[in-house]
Amino acid sequence: MIRVKAIFSNGALTPLEPIDLKEGDEVTVSIDDKSELSDYERLARFKAAAGGWEGLHDPDEFKRTIYQARIDGSRHTPNL
Repeated sequence: MIRVKAIFSNGALTPLEPIDLKEGDEVTVSIDDKSELSDYERLARFKAAAGGWEGLHDPDEFKRTIYQARIDGSRHTPNL
């Protein structure tokens, strides 16, 4: 699979970089029409999502649960 950026102009896609294809090769094209996010937009989305889990869980309880599971999973089961 090859990923290449292209520009759509006058009804045709024109690659923005060389492609190793022979004349007449048939290809399947998938179009992602979402433009790349700018650093500013990416940071704004990150800030908007920050704190979304606040108050929904107890991090200390979560850590205790993990550590207890490790202890329980490493104990030898006695032969009775």
